[in-house]
Amino acid sequence: MTSSGDFFSLDTDRTTVSERPVTYPTAFGITLTPRVQMIAFLLLGLAAAYGLYNVLVKPVQLEKEKLEAQVSQKQAQVDQQKADLKNLPELQANLQQAMAQRMGIYGLLGKSQSLDTLLLDINQQIQSSNSAIATALRANSQSLKPDQLAALGLSPAQVDRIRSQFGRTPGLQKLLYTSELTSFSPKDPVPYTEGPPELANKLKRQTVEVSMRALFPQTLTILRNLERLEPLLIVRDVKQEIAPPPAGVQEQQLQGITRLLNTSFTLDVLVPAIDPGKPPAPPAPKPAAKVGGVPPAQ
Repeated sequence: MTSSGDFFSLDTDRTTVSERPVTYPTAFGITLTPRVQMIAFLLLGLAAAYGLYNVLVKPVQLEKEKLEAQVSQKQAQVDQQKADLKNLPELQANLQQAMAQRMGIYGLLGKSQSLDTLLLDINQQIQSSNSAIATALRANSQSLKPDQLAALGLSPAQVDRIRSQFGRTPGLQKLLYTSELTSFSPKDPVPYTEGPPELANKLKRQTVEVSMRALFPQTLTILRNLERLEPLLIVRDVKQEIAPPPAGVQEQQLQGITRLLNTSFTLDVLVPAIDPGKPPAPPAPKPAAKVGGVPPAQ
């Protein structure tokens, strides 16, 4: 049976689902459409990737570059050591030659025992001078040679006058011509600062104040011999004056006779402040350049 009549369609009074308006969530006043959401997810992904790179990848990369720089530096050192080992005989020969030159240069200087030797040498020269003059005064006038007397600072006429004027008092006669070291005063060594910078802290100056009484020829001979003792011994501030006559002798009695001189001077002896036989320490190596922005390993 067929039905007809007053039935009506339900679709006539309602809207289809596809015709309803679409609403999207919003955040901070921005509608999060699918495109906006996609861009936001993309930016978040990039930020997360950058963060992971800085936290995980970049430290590993920096450590890798540092290790590579250290390996390169160590390899360069190994290569240099291998080259040095190949040249070891030549290096040893150069070292021996340099040490021989070093010892030769420092051999020109004094030593810690120089002052003791110096004192003995001066006394020995003074005693030798006194012995030569005493021998001349005792010798026969005819056996005395003018050149020998001139070396002592005397003449035959002076010898005859001394014998006739002071022959009765041998002790007084001896005082007129006896040389004597009156003072030998060494001072504490001090650093030598007058040379070039290369000699800094390598030399010391040993100063000695010396005073003596002798005839002029003997004084001159002693000073010349002192200069021969040490190549770098410096004689300075030489002062001389006529020595006063001994007690019991007047100035008038000594007119025309060679007189003793009081001489004072300063000796400077340069001595090493280091051990010449010990090779100097090598200079500190220059800092190596940074490799790949990473400082070299210590």
